[in-house]
Amino acid sequence: MAQRLVFIPLSSPLLNFNMNRIYLLLVLFVYAGASSAQTPATYSSSEILLGLKKLKVIGSVLYVAAHPDDENTRLLAYLAKERLYRTGYLSMTRGDGGQNLIGDEQGIELGLIRTQELLAARRIDGAEQFFTRAYDFGFSKSTNEALKIWDKEKILSDVVWVIRKFQPDVIITRFPPDNRAGHGHHSASAVLAQEAFTAAADPNRFPEQFAYGKQNASCGIPSTLVVIIQQPKIN
Repeated sequence: MAQRLVFIPLSSPLLNFNMNRIYLLLVLFVYAGASSAQTPATYSSSEILLGLKKLKVIGSVLYVAAHPDDENTRLLAYLAKERLYRTGYLSMTRGDGGQNLIGDEQGIELGLIRTQELLAARRIDGAEQFFTRAYDFGFSKSTNEALKIWDKEKILSDVVWVIRKFQPDVIITRFPPDNRAGHGHHSASAVLAQEAFTAAADPNRFPEQFAYGKQNASCGIPSTLVVIIQQPKIN
């Protein structure tokens, strides 16, 4: 079929009708964009002062555990707001397998709620929040079981990614890497943290991450790994 080129006079009602439709669509598009724009963040005078003080401190700490509520929020607040270190919490899971006594949400829906709870907590204690792709499938009897179900290499790559991105000077594990942790997820989080501590500095481990700007040992990978056997008491 031959193509045809059709000319429409400027005075044509058809053109006027189309222009009116285009104008209406543009107005709706601009209005929708404005109504969905994010509200600019606001800061109190105390938050601004804290930010200014942090400019003089360059230390950073990454705290690693398995679930939402595993973290010691007093320690995170102490590190972030008293010692003024850049502080982060890496939770292996989003707490999908936890208990819910105040609603019907379970599994992924519960994980979404607990994710938001952690993000809200970090806005209070001043730390940053990170996750891996590990799914909380409920109680685990052993480290090996947790690592097998999670797909150890996949989750290890996530932990390495966070270390290379956050570049902590110190990594703190909430749990020991053995049966003393009392839960396979807990001990697995410590095992992954210890292996990632070494792997993050090895350019041969997960080298695909360097294509996205992640850095290796020569650019500030942690020098200290602290395994916490018992929660420290913060006075």
